[in-house]
Amino acid sequence: MPNIELIVQLITAVAYLLSALRLACYTRGAARYRRSISLLASLFGSALCICGLEILLYRQPTSLWQAVSIVLLCTLIFRSRGNVAALLRPSA
Repeated sequence: MPNIELIVQLITAVAYLLSALRLACYTRGAARYRRSISLLASLFGSALCICGLEILLYRQPTSLWQAVSIVLLCTLIFRSRGNVAALLRPSA
């Protein structure tokens, strides 16, 4: 059983760190700059990074549902190409 818990922790930590990395590597291009969204993206990315490092360094217990939710969030972040404004925008 400990092997499954270790795999879930590893998947969770990698998903957190990949999400943070994708947010950090976002290039604005022709998109409009908005200070509030930029601040939110920075806080979001740093929180994701800290959560991932906390799991890796301190062996924080993680549940299967936490792993599933962060993998889904990571998928959404990669689909929006790291654009937090696109994540918040309702689709029509």
